[in-house]
Order: sequence, then C-alpha cells, then structure tokens
Amino acid sequence: MKAPAKDTERYFEAIEEGETFTVEAARTITEADIVNFAGLSGDFHPLHMSTERGEDSDFGERIAHGNLVFSVAEALVADMNPRSFSYGYDSLRFINPVGIGTTLTVHREVVETEVYNDDLGRVVYKYVVEDQEETTLLACEHITLVERESAE
Repeated sequence: MKAPAKDTERYFEAIEEGETFTVEAARTITEADIVNFAGLSGDFHPLHMSTERGEDSDFGERIAHGNLVFSVAEALVADMNPRSFSYGYDSLRFINPVGIGTTLTVHREVVETEVYNDDLGRVVYKYVVEDQEETTLLACEHITLVERESAE
C-alpha cells in the first residue's frame, strides 16, 4: 500500500504497517557533493579525495562517504511530518560503494508501529537505497515517535 505522500501531517493512528513510498532516480552524487561533505565533516580519507588512491583500491574509483549517501537518502525520503520526530536509526549498513555519477533511488516502508506511551506512538521505517542498476547501496531502519491523536 502506498503512503499518501512523501510528507504528511498524520497522527500515529493514521500510519499503517506496510505503507511504502519511493523516490526514483532522485539524486546523482557528484564530485562537488563529496568535496563539500569532506569539508563539512572533516573526513578527507583518500578513498574519497584521491583519484589515484581510489583507482588503486578494490573499488576502482573514488567513493562517496557512507554518511553522505545516508544524509542525501534521508533528505529525499523522510516523512517531514510535523507531528513526528526522529528517535534514531538501527541497522545502518553501507552495503555497496557509491561512486561519482551514481543516481540514487530510495525506498521507504513502514515495518513496525506500536504505542510508545500515552502521548506517542513508535513508527519504524525501513529505508533501502539503490543505484541506477537496482544494486542495493545502503539499508537502515529509521525510528520515529509520532503524536497520538488520543493524546489530544
């Protein structure tokens, strides 16, 4: 079942397990992304910054920071529901490297909902990030807390 939109304004009770949302071919990782992320994060690892080191590596090219890919994917697919907030991430894995020119598609599925307390519900989204060949690049679970309508 498809989610009603990328960004919603819904209480916990309106979010259902099995909902999906996909952002297809949404963002291509560029050299500028990698350079800017290195400057922002302070991560100047040679696999990100050195063409020679990247070509000599098992990857055969420079690769994007895993946290850059995660950040871009999160921004593309996260439900910006003003009734919810992030409670953290579990099982974050950088499954395959992301080279310059890789175009990301991001899938989101609601895999768990449960009452957290009298005011909030807990919603777990599974994210899967793929490239243009449908190779899985990254996967994680995003845990959110969402206002309960019954709390109003």
